Amino acid sequence: MTSFQTTVDEMNEYSYILKNALSMELRVDNSKVDHIVEIMENLGFKGKNSWASMQLSDHTVIEFWKKELIKS
Repeated sequence: MTSFQTTVDEMNEYSYILKNALSMELRVDNSKVDHIVEIMENLGFKGKNSWASMQLSDHTVIEFWKKELIKS
């Protein structure tokens, strides 16, 4: 198996996990928070304020939930 094929297989696995995720926490470099929030919203997730969302010295931990699971 080539390293390219391994990479394709890994990307397929990551894609499957992301498509089936209901929630996740991400530790994001402070300079990339807005960009990551935009990416996650395009993937069907919405950031949610909770105890899991916190500011660290160089990073922010953001909890994301699938939009359809968040009550307005």
